[in-house]
Amino acid sequence: MTAILPIMRIERIDRALERCEAHCGSKEPIDFEVESLLTGALLILICAEFEMKFKDLILDRCSSVSDESIGKYVEESTRIRSLRIGEVVKLIGRFGPSHRDEFRRRLGENDRVMTMYDSILTNRNLVAHGEGSGATLRDVKRYYEEGHAVLDYFGDALRCAGSRAPG
Repeated sequence: MTAILPIMRIERIDRALERCEAHCGSKEPIDFEVESLLTGALLILICAEFEMKFKDLILDRCSSVSDESIGKYVEESTRIRSLRIGEVVKLIGRFGPSHRDEFRRRLGENDRVMTMYDSILTNRNLVAHGEGSGATLRDVKRYYEEGHAVLDYFGDALRCAGSRAPG
């Protein structure tokens, strides 16, 4: 049975969302251009924080290795080129098929999480490439609130014991 973990929160994103909501909530009516700029910045922040969190989860998983050279190798090898699920699956698959399969299983249990996670990436790419996403602050908050469970699935899958060799 898989342990139920508390949903991972990222304080920097939570604070930024609160500040943006407070700012936009104090304005009547909300200036669309300002909200668009804020949501674009939030999408980029969320993706940057997700990249760091994936790396932190891997480094935490490998922290029991006391060899400094191996630790440095793991740190240098954990560059995340893309947050797309296919790339994240490949990344966790480096730990073995049981980790990859556990991650996929967890993803398969909740299509909504995948939809929200993909919405973050899609809208962030639209912003980064100058097209603008059209997502509202409320949309971005919902994407984050539900989509960041992918990080929980990843961390949980890293801790699964199925890939350990018999002793």
